Amino acid sequence: MSLDPTKLPDPPMPSYTFTVYHRDVFEKSKFKDYDSLLENRLARCNARAKYLASVLESQNGAQGGEMLELVPKSTDIFYGGGEYVASFLIGTQMIKNYLLIDTGSDLVWWQCGPCVACYKQDQPLYDSTASKTFRIIGCNRHALRCRTVDPAFHCNQENFECRYDMIYADHSQTKGFIADDVITFNLDHRPVRVTFGCSKDQTGEKKFSAFASGILGVGRAVQYSLPSQFGGHVMSMGQF
Repeated sequence: MSLDPTKLPDPPMPSYTFTVYHRDVFEKSKFKDYDSLLENRLARCNARAKYLASVLESQNGAQGGEMLELVPKSTDIFYGGGEYVASFLIGTQMIKNYLLIDTGSDLVWWQCGPCVACYKQDQPLYDSTASKTFRIIGCNRHALRCRTVDPAFHCNQENFECRYDMIYADHSQTKGFIADDVITFNLDHRPVRVTFGCSKDQTGEKKFSAFASGILGVGRAVQYSLPSQFGGHVMSMGQF
């Protein structure tokens, strides 16, 4: 019996597991009882519906708020912070940080000391100068461009850093440069090297939530997102 090696299935991609929490785990101390927490959840849901309707309206060219009429207007809370948070250990010091999961963006970034204008976060600040595995990823010196054509990224011609200026739908903003370092998904996994945004300046109109140190972009438009880096076709998360 002969065996044709060209017909053998590809070996499975390594799987990585990370812990996911609902943001209420971090914010429940702000509410006096469960009813007030529930009211806040409903307000965020309404705000999310309003935000999605505005996106659809702008894409479909609806006139006069046709889609917004279907959305409740009983809240002033803006949907912008995300609902779920992932936990990672970052760098050789294995600093535990939380990142907001965002399916609509394509960059993994966290606050990166020494800072220019970082917001105060609840967890210890990652310091790139203290991590022995930190590396700056330069842009192509000949083409003077980053690994993507996304206009949010550009090549700095003075030091050949790949810099970015990301502005989100709620007008929050982060600026920094592309680097890589090791992260640990769970304690039973070995550290793996991940490309990320080393964010130095978060001074947009809206502020990021203090319980998270950055954003975990899980889109696919840019190769800096987490699924794109690991070549994953399926991503599942366990919530706590």
